[in-house]
Amino acid sequence: MDAMDSLIEFAQNNLLLSGLFVAVLVAWIVWEVARLGRKWQELDTLATVQFINREDPLILDVSNSTDFAKGHISGAIHLPPSRLEASNQKLLKEVGRPVLVYCRSGQVSPQMANRLIKLGFENVKMLAGGLVQWESDKQPISRDKASASKKEKKKLNK
Repeated sequence: MDAMDSLIEFAQNNLLLSGLFVAVLVAWIVWEVARLGRKWQELDTLATVQFINREDPLILDVSNSTDFAKGHISGAIHLPPSRLEASNQKLLKEVGRPVLVYCRSGQVSPQMANRLIKLGFENVKMLAGGLVQWESDKQPISRDKASASKKEKKKLNK
């Protein structure tokens, strides 16, 4: 019996295990295709620090108000998802600027990164793991409500 026959026999004798393997493989392929197809980039903490230092991006915290008050990246502008819309003319004036978007846990920011791309932003980065990962990596946070400059806030908040 060659290796292929052994593999087929194993699969037939272990249908549940074989089915689970195929399901995981398909899910992984779908995940990778979706990841490669998105127009924004996910950055780890070190790459995010470099991005902030090199490109001076617009930093958008899309967390809820309570989470933003607990802490955020210095210079971040609080822009909850409800304010991230096509009618936000002040935000659209910044369309040529690089953007870093994040939320508390990294669950909301991917959808917001997609929305920013749809609004016309081209250089959109997202902090992988959100502020939780940022803090875990011992990066500084600010609790200052006026973290972003007054000029930046006026630009974006209606």
